[in-house]
Amino acid sequence: MERRTFVKIAGAMTAQAGGLLARDSGGQSGVTAPAMVPANPFLQQGRWYKAALHVHTTTSDGDVDVATRLAEYRTAGYDVVAVTDHWKTNDLSRCSDDGFLAISGMEAHPNTGTGAPKHHFVCLNLPHPFELAQDLPAQALIDKVIEAGGQVIYAHPYWSAHTLEEMTEVRGYVGMEVFNGVCHLRWRKGHGSVHWDQLLNKGRLVPAMATDDVHKTSEIDQGWTMIKAPSLDPAGIMHAIASGCYYSSCGPVIEDCRIEADSVRITTSPVMKISFFFDGAAGGHIVQAAAGETITHANWRFGGDKRRYRWIRVEVEDSDGHFAWINPVAVDAPPSTQGKSQGT
Repeated sequence: MERRTFVKIAGAMTAQAGGLLARDSGGQSGVTAPAMVPANPFLQQGRWYKAALHVHTTTSDGDVDVATRLAEYRTAGYDVVAVTDHWKTNDLSRCSDDGFLAISGMEAHPNTGTGAPKHHFVCLNLPHPFELAQDLPAQALIDKVIEAGGQVIYAHPYWSAHTLEEMTEVRGYVGMEVFNGVCHLRWRKGHGSVHWDQLLNKGRLVPAMATDDVHKTSEIDQGWTMIKAPSLDPAGIMHAIASGCYYSSCGPVIEDCRIEADSVRITTSPVMKISFFFDGAAGGHIVQAAAGETITHANWRFGGDKRRYRWIRVEVEDSDGHFAWINPVAVDAPPSTQGKSQGT
């Protein structure tokens, strides 16, 4: 079955994200801001799809061509692959079938407004051919992508030597990379949890994904995003990405995670540590296995504390030092919107 890999969702689909996407009244461009309450995938209907959302080929600086790269990811058990070569899209019109979705995209890197190293934006769901002027200001570039029906992910802020200043000078990206496999393998600068928490503490409840950023075959399967969607098609997958309906991993499996009343609980594959993070100063709550053992669940009753929490996210680590990340849940979100997206 041949399917188009591009669907125009900048207007209708983005507006559909269950009331989770809000218009940014403070930005200069007026584009749609990231989800204010990311959807909890464990409360949604649908299936899990393993996704690689940052992938390079010989169209830019990868080591194999598009067909070979997609075949490698099929063999590795992936359901969704976004080909995101630098400044260039690819013709993927014949690359999808009932069990595999190839998404056309590109990686763009406009200048920052602070003089810091360039932004790196992973742009998903672009038509082919599609071009962006490389001298566009960063916000104008994001706006162009959204106007074309695409979505933008803020890539590897730690590797880019970015701070909160660079990450908040632009609006409209629907997620950021909490883990970038190549940045970790080559430079040990792949983790973005600190940058993520800084955004969350400013009230921008941006979801985060893990990616390979693969350039060489040996770099495949270092980090992935587990997307929950009702079907394996461009509209369903892009809607899930826009609403934050996924978790990210470079190893552990998350079976369930949810807030009920004044507690948050999680069930996982065997791991060594489960950490609960929240807004503000001080620590969170950590559940750790005894020496030589593992754990598969944890529960934190945060309602007994005096302080008021705005958001909680969960991070797990296995005995091999591999992590998985769950998008933040807004503690005070109304029951009608928390963890829900329209149409499910």
